[in-house]
Amino acid sequence: MFGLVIGVLFQAGAGSITAQDLSGLERTQSISLSKGWNAVFVEVEPEDPDPSKVFAGVPVDKAATLFESPVTNQFVADAAIDLSRSSGWGIWYSADRPESFLKSLDEIQGNRGYLVHAKQDCDWKVTGTAMLTGIRWKADAYNFVGFPVKEQGGPTFGEFFGGSSAHAGQAIYRMVHGRWKKVLQPDLESMRSGEAFWIYCDGQTDYQGPVRVETPTRMGMVLGNQAAELVVRNATDHPVIPVIEHVPGPTPGVPLSIVVESFGDPEAPVRQVGVPMSGGRWSQSLPPLESGAALAIP
Repeated sequence: MFGLVIGVLFQAGAGSITAQDLSGLERTQSISLSKGWNAVFVEVEPEDPDPSKVFAGVPVDKAATLFESPVTNQFVADAAIDLSRSSGWGIWYSADRPESFLKSLDEIQGNRGYLVHAKQDCDWKVTGTAMLTGIRWKADAYNFVGFPVKEQGGPTFGEFFGGSSAHAGQAIYRMVHGRWKKVLQPDLESMRSGEAFWIYCDGQTDYQGPVRVETPTRMGMVLGNQAAELVVRNATDHPVIPVIEHVPGPTPGVPLSIVVESFGDPEAPVRQVGVPMSGGRWSQSLPPLESGAALAIP
């Protein structure tokens, strides 16, 4: 049996879908930190989540994450607020800080936003397994979240959230020079890889991004004796071109030849498109998806 975890990288105008072998494949995420407070989104699950190990060799002396969303946004004005007095936050202090014994954060986890305080400008590299877990939005409140986007050419906030009635037109705050600033032109400002921000969620939603990936299980797809399919949906109001990427693990890959079913074309509501694939590393563009259309990959 062969395990796959499905991850999504979003870029302007298109979604790139990455299928990754779970047998030891790791990824190193690089995050640029400025002196002072930074709002970051960690995409990988570190093998050793101990903050002292994750930040080893990096001039970081404080880190915090929100375990329970507060009623109001406590960091719009100043991230230097005393986190220990704020509800719902877990905090880590480096051993050389006098308040290190007060730490309440014991692990750095993947797919989570963090406030990270750096003593100087630096690059922080985090190595771990890439895992995709959905955001559980808290309705009618600000959520401290991040998304995996392309390192270059990421979407604008308007492109990313335009397909969600719970987020389009709602307030978004991003950290600029250690302070939270409101995004005033969401159609012009691009999202950055490794960035976390506050976004207001108006009502209930399970929105995860402009390209929705549906798998048989919450953690991805397991290939065995049973038939299964991966469904990709365009949740935006404009066309997108999904890209599926094969990342082979340490063992030799197996060549594939699959047929995808395309739904939503006015001239051919259901059509089949053959896509041959090799056993090595490859990247394959799938047929364009109009707004609301879907692809089923058996």
